[in-house]
Amino acid sequence: MLLESQLLSKALDEKNFYVLKQYNINESDFGIQKPAYEFIRDYVKEYGETPDYRTVVGKFEKFDYQPEVSDTFPYMCRSLKSAVTKRKSFELLQKEAGKNFKTMDGTAFINWMVEEAQAIQKVANSSSTTGTNIAVNGAERKEWYNENKEKRSFSFIPTPYPSLTKWLGGGFELSDYILLMAFTNRGKTWVGTQFGQTAWRNGFGVLHYSPELNKKQTTYRWETLDGHYNNVDLRRGELENEEEYLKYLEGFNETNENPYIVKTMEDLPDGLTVDVIEADLQMHPNVQMVIIDGFNLMSHGKGNNLRNNMTTTSRQLRQVFGRYQVAGLVIHQTTGSSEKEKKTEDDDGLRIVSPPKLTDYSESVALIQDPATILTFDQFDGVGKISVEKAREPSVGNCLDLHCDFNRGYITEALVTDQF
Repeated sequence: MLLESQLLSKALDEKNFYVLKQYNINESDFGIQKPAYEFIRDYVKEYGETPDYRTVVGKFEKFDYQPEVSDTFPYMCRSLKSAVTKRKSFELLQKEAGKNFKTMDGTAFINWMVEEAQAIQKVANSSSTTGTNIAVNGAERKEWYNENKEKRSFSFIPTPYPSLTKWLGGGFELSDYILLMAFTNRGKTWVGTQFGQTAWRNGFGVLHYSPELNKKQTTYRWETLDGHYNNVDLRRGELENEEEYLKYLEGFNETNENPYIVKTMEDLPDGLTVDVIEADLQMHPNVQMVIIDGFNLMSHGKGNNLRNNMTTTSRQLRQVFGRYQVAGLVIHQTTGSSEKEKKTEDDDGLRIVSPPKLTDYSESVALIQDPATILTFDQFDGVGKISVEKAREPSVGNCLDLHCDFNRGYITEALVTDQF
């Protein structure tokens, strides 16, 4: 069976036999390649590492090694389980059913059939993995640690601000759900875009959804942050440094392997849904960061209870970010009433910049329960602040002062030498 060979080949190539255990794959799931599976399992158990594929090929003539398998482990494991379900159903009907039909009375036989069919059905419909038994997976955890040492720079996406990156233990970790919350019209889209621009400049692929802005508006903001081109002049086609800008654009061509994919209102005729995001991630496996600029602008399903629908969307996003190992940045605005309640002024009558608190969420409490990291932002008259409201690191309550000149693309730490 080709699928069996492909699954074992991928496990050998990636030195990742343990992933099969996570999807409850064992010797009973294999037919032709059962001997090869058992050999690999025993080898890992004895030597603490996955054997070289040539060792397995040399030992088993029927093992059809498949190099560079592109399908994912979850897909192949579930496909194998589906094939096993079909095989077990056949065996149930062809072998055991005939024998029991002769020996059981009618009631006992039909009850037996229902029980056996339901047992197979439960396995077939199961979408969860078996979890991780940390009592026995010391060798696997050793591999994790060594991978962390070798790949740390590829597991954390740095932020544009050194202090914030430090506070978050290296930045945004892949698979994390991050919420950026702010009052309306304070520049949260600019900050979110700078997070994406910084990620891309550090070698991470980005998928950026902006259901509110159009494609040109979103791209021009990105260029302003990346190249510091005057945003107003850029949109009007009146740049004073036009030649420099046109030369800058020459660097964006097919030689760039890391994608920065922008999807705006033109690309989302039916709205932005979790299904759309998951389909895009399947299409673009080299994406490591997803930006959703406007949680309230997503399509949250049918029904009159918007709060419950938003809760479902938030929970699904958390699962998608984890399943595809991407850092997911969700941008959300607080209610206008929340800003009015917190609006304060100094002795000169100027508005005091004060980021929202964790309790200033709107619509669904899931928005503050689900994310691993929550940042809140406020800005007025060029003065900005980012507050760490939720994090794994002991940095909750830290507040970062920023200088903000959105039109020229500068959002910098206040302690850093001015670039304006």
